[in-house]
Order: sequence, then C-alpha cells, then structure tokens
Amino acid sequence: MRRSIPLASDEAAAVEALGKRLKLARLRRNLTQADVAERAGISRLTCIDLEAGKPGVSIAALVRYMSVLGYPDRIAGLLEADPIGEDLEQVHGRKRAGVRRDVEDF
Repeated sequence: MRRSIPLASDEAAAVEALGKRLKLARLRRNLTQADVAERAGISRLTCIDLEAGKPGVSIAALVRYMSVLGYPDRIAGLLEADPIGEDLEQVHGRKRAGVRRDVEDF
C-alpha cells in the first residue's frame, strides 16, 4: 500500500487554492462534476477530490480534468522557465542522481 507524505502548510494551501480555481473554472463553463468526470474518463469522486485540494489525486487525473476545461497546455508550461535551476546548473554543473541499490532490490 502506498503511503502518502504529508504536505507542509504552504504546500497544502497551494493545492487547496488550485482546487478552488479548478472548481471555479468548471462552474464558469456551466459543467457539473459528472460532466467533467465523464469527459475526462475519471470518477466523480476524483473530481470532488481535485476540487477539494486533496493531494493524493494522480497527475494524470489532473491533466485530464484540465483538458476538459480547455487547459491542455497549462501543466506543461508550469516549469518552462526555471531560473533557479538554470542558475544552480551554471554554478554547480549538471549531475545525475545516483541510483541506490540495496541487497533487497535483487
């Protein structure tokens, strides 16, 4: 069973705010949760969880939900500009994360 990692308060607030914006966007389009769920191929409960800002909803469900609302490119655009990452790369260079292999993995 997958264990969820608790969010910091600012992260939880951001997820909750995203849920409120999703709900507002849906209502502005005069769509019900059932409409969005059917078009997105997700359950109505998943729509409820997204709009409530529950952090356990999959990224795929979020992308499908946003596509139904007419925002298919919004997620891809989230990290288009990464000035912090670019600065760090210039200072430290690019490094690959090492793969940790424990005896139990084999």
